[in-house]
Amino acid sequence: MDITDDEYEELRRLDQLRSNNSVLNAWLTIQHAEFPAWAEQAPGTWDFSLDSLVRLEDLIRSRYASVEQAHQDEGGDFLQTASWYVGEVHNRYFGTGWQFHPDSTEIPGAWPFVTVPFDRLFEFPDEDGIDPDGRPFYTPVKRLCGILTPDNGHLATDPEVYTPACEDA
Repeated sequence: MDITDDEYEELRRLDQLRSNNSVLNAWLTIQHAEFPAWAEQAPGTWDFSLDSLVRLEDLIRSRYASVEQAHQDEGGDFLQTASWYVGEVHNRYFGTGWQFHPDSTEIPGAWPFVTVPFDRLFEFPDEDGIDPDGRPFYTPVKRLCGILTPDNGHLATDPEVYTPACEDA
């Protein structure tokens, strides 16, 4: 999809707004501060490694009996800090960054997400040709709930979303 210079500039401004705003910054500060206490609740080493995502998935599965139960706790301290942890693992290994539009606080179920940097915009064309920003948006808290659905993949394989689709496929 070709976009005009004005459209590109608007996308760049939106990316900047979602990447640095008081709502997102406050959420990140809270989760970072809560992480040590969160980590004490769960046995093992929480070192932001890719291997730790397997342990986190096991922890989520042992804590929640159903997807519905997890969704009811999306805004709770445990899942919010767990989602921050997942996003931080992605950021450290795959160069993603946190984003959240400050107006999204008015939208039920909207949470901070990670995505690849804006300079990779054109690596991810929208399959339908509708949205000029086809970069993958990974919302950790939704994904943590989603892993409870049978056959819905695993946290350890999720980073594959950051690999652009091959145009020859």
